[in-house]
Amino acid sequence: MLNPFNRNFILLSSIALISCAAAVFVVVGGGKLSPVQAASENFFPDNIHSVSPMPGGPGIQGDLRYPGWWGSEPDKPHLRVCASPGQCVQCHPENRSMDASHAVSCIMCHGGNSSAEGKDEAHKSLISDPGDLEVVEKTCGKCHPDEAGRVRRSAMALAPRIINHTRFAFGAQRTPDAAFLTKAIDGIPQVPSYEESKSLGDDLLRRSCLRCHLFTNGSTRTGELRGRGCSACHVPYPNDAVNKKERHFLVRDGGATVCLKCHNSNHVGPDFVGLFEKDYNRGFRSPFVNGKLAPTIYGSEQHRLSSDVHFRGGMTCSDCHTLDEIHGKGEIPTGAISGVAISCGGCHIAGDHPGVVKGANGQLKLLKGDRTIPSWDPELIPHKVEVHRKRLRCSACHAAWSFQDYGFHLMLEERSDYWKWAPTAAQNDPQVQELLTKTVGTFAELMPPQSGNIPALPQDKWPLPEAKDWLDGSIGPGAWFRGFSYRRWSDPPLGKDSKGMISVMRPKYQYVVSHVDRDDNLLTDRWAPRTGSGELAFLFNPYAPHTIGSRGRACHDCHGSAKAVGFGEGFLGTNKDVFVPLTRPETRVPGVFIRWDAMLTLDGEILQSSSTPGAGPLDRATVHRLLNPSRRHKATWGKYLRDMAGYP
Repeated sequence: MLNPFNRNFILLSSIALISCAAAVFVVVGGGKLSPVQAASENFFPDNIHSVSPMPGGPGIQGDLRYPGWWGSEPDKPHLRVCASPGQCVQCHPENRSMDASHAVSCIMCHGGNSSAEGKDEAHKSLISDPGDLEVVEKTCGKCHPDEAGRVRRSAMALAPRIINHTRFAFGAQRTPDAAFLTKAIDGIPQVPSYEESKSLGDDLLRRSCLRCHLFTNGSTRTGELRGRGCSACHVPYPNDAVNKKERHFLVRDGGATVCLKCHNSNHVGPDFVGLFEKDYNRGFRSPFVNGKLAPTIYGSEQHRLSSDVHFRGGMTCSDCHTLDEIHGKGEIPTGAISGVAISCGGCHIAGDHPGVVKGANGQLKLLKGDRTIPSWDPELIPHKVEVHRKRLRCSACHAAWSFQDYGFHLMLEERSDYWKWAPTAAQNDPQVQELLTKTVGTFAELMPPQSGNIPALPQDKWPLPEAKDWLDGSIGPGAWFRGFSYRRWSDPPLGKDSKGMISVMRPKYQYVVSHVDRDDNLLTDRWAPRTGSGELAFLFNPYAPHTIGSRGRACHDCHGSAKAVGFGEGFLGTNKDVFVPLTRPETRVPGVFIRWDAMLTLDGEILQSSSTPGAGPLDRATVHRLLNPSRRHKATWGKYLRDMAGYP
């Protein structure tokens, strides 16, 4: 349970991070960089502390608004008047036209009766969203049966990994393999409700987490409005769309904007455009804009960090991720390991990525946009190191920063005890945000939001918290409130992925769970679950940060770094036989005495493992080599520095 001690700890951590952030993001008048920033920009052009304008929108120095589109706006196709619109356009004149490929009769996609005069008769058997996967065989699937069948069985529709990794972490199943899905399909059942399984993990999934799969609508928050199924990606909604789509046409590629409608809030995606979700406490609600809070997107204010070099170069998600990854292959992804098959080498070395062609001079180019791809340089000193070439993921070196959200505290609250949550009203759950807005309003905010102050409801009129099940629409008692011990982005720790490659690791599923019912009974108090295999469910999983820079990390960021090898933030003694951590162990979780950022002890004992099969902390031999650089390494590093500085 988030008792006062835990809440104070979160608040103190927030204050500490505010101080850190203030030291990093110093914006001076006139949109100029501070001397510290200017120096870092000159030395490391891809440095995470740079403050650069966002493609498609203003930079952060003079304007904190978010762009309507991340990158370029999707090309507006040539429009044609729809065939045989009938009476539909009498009420929907704005939908008279459609892109040329889909300018068919209204009823071919939407059903209904286009010859009827009255609304009730016209809307009989109407399909409001033809992209909805529940009806896709009658709509998109009539012309695109293969694509429709593949998407219905895709990871984006069925969410097999988030469901089964979460259930494994809660001890509800023995392995993270796909035993349950968002929908019962091909003999695999739907994830059970709490009433069926008695697992709080299932309640968390169904009433909090699973709002982004393709069988659901998006939320109406800024940046998240979208359609269902095929429409989620192919009907373009800008970030600032309100309540309805602004254009009646389909696009082949909506760019990163459509991807981030689901892939946001410190999950893969927002890092691509340089966003890191601010913590929920009101102390992070800064800077203020004309006496009001800064704008939000995806339910939160965002730190603006360095975006991915590919995004800055005008690329978007589908330039790398193939249709097999997006649409699926027509088979349910039942494995516990990510289905991403692309690699950096597919574009920069081998040229075997399906979106890459070789020019007449042998140079690799992207099919889209005819852009030349920089070739991997085997003569660079870091690239000459054999162990780097054979065992190191490119992102382990080239990622500028990575999401690190430590200590995920969850509370299923069934009481109308909203005052205590008011200072953390920025919680990234649309149902919780709506509940707090209706009850406490903006009472606890330091400044009014952009839309103005919202008065609090009299306490005697507060409803008991309830939340909708995202899978069946039913309403259940209580809502899931949350908070983190602390959140960081710098110096990502390393571990090994399922193939034994050295990879960036990020904390996942570090759950601490409490549950209080409507009668004030404390049913679960700061419970740290154990996985289906019996281990403490504080886990780190391999991650490929979408924060790639053209210049990699410096050698000493890994070699000799306690954080990189998995010890956590702290200092190593001269002989590497003493480690002094900067963070204290968690002592307020019963039965747990652990530092959130530590995967290993100095003696090599594993403290936190992984839910990804075969992945986990670095082995002792690798840790020893990283912490005790050889003479050859030191000589190579010295030459690298001399070359960088231009010395002979």
